[in-house]
Amino acid sequence: MGVFDSVRRGPRTGGDAVREHITQTTGSDDAYVFSYRSLDVHAYVLDQPAPHVLYITFGKSRVSSSQPSAGTQAELTMRVPGSPALPDQWPADLLARAARDEIEPGHYLSLEHPRGTLTGFVFVTDPILGVLDGPTGLIRFTYAVGLAGDDVERMLSWDPLKFAKLVGDRVPLGMTSTNRDALSANPDDRAWLDRVVGVEGSSIGAMHARYLDVDAGGRVDLDPAAARALVRAARHRLLHHRPFALLRGDTWLLLDPHSPTTELADDHIVVPATEAFAHEILAVFDAMPGTYHLRTAPLVIRVLDPAS
Repeated sequence: MGVFDSVRRGPRTGGDAVREHITQTTGSDDAYVFSYRSLDVHAYVLDQPAPHVLYITFGKSRVSSSQPSAGTQAELTMRVPGSPALPDQWPADLLARAARDEIEPGHYLSLEHPRGTLTGFVFVTDPILGVLDGPTGLIRFTYAVGLAGDDVERMLSWDPLKFAKLVGDRVPLGMTSTNRDALSANPDDRAWLDRVVGVEGSSIGAMHARYLDVDAGGRVDLDPAAARALVRAARHRLLHHRPFALLRGDTWLLLDPHSPTTELADDHIVVPATEAFAHEILAVFDAMPGTYHLRTAPLVIRVLDPAS
């Protein structure tokens, strides 16, 4: 390409670099494009290393710019097995929705409405596309690894990145499927997970609640999903002497085994999460809507369905 060609085309953009990287890595530049309001999702039907469709967002990073920026940008990816004549739209829809949030390796997503056996995702750096150093700076291709059945619950009880590695060891490229069995369907994997989770506990020290409200009288209102997180934390965080917090905006509930005193306020509560407290949560608390009066802490927890 001559000097005049370069001038006519203009400077190389982040989008140019993304396209070139995909072509060099996959050997394909033939993408089917799904267009959304703020970005596109490109789908490539590939034969190697196994037949699959590679979905990649295009526009979460600075694809139209040639100017460097600080920090690491991202594009999201997903792989679905098969060689369809026309790629399915649902993986593109899922990536486009996920791209509205800032997602990094170790983050996870639980589907409110499962698709077949697919119940959620855990995100890692894409094992093939990796990180690109382009004209706008570093662009990480962040890969959605599909989770099936009770994989999400078992992942939250342990460690997202370690669980993603286990899925990658069991499923070629960690591809996403709507009919894969949960890892726990294999007796050996289930026994191994039970053992390692019992030893290591959970790495997740905080979760955002869909609904959470507290007051200085010790009242805690939360939704069923947050209640399930509380039960999970009692078993896999508090009994390992690790703190756990529920957050919603400026409101928070901290259960801390190392806190010497209880702190009650209209926007936050801190509770010394003793072993007795953890065992009481496991014995009497439930994620079903209802009111639960605790004896080991001055709390009244109400599980509410925000939709009702």
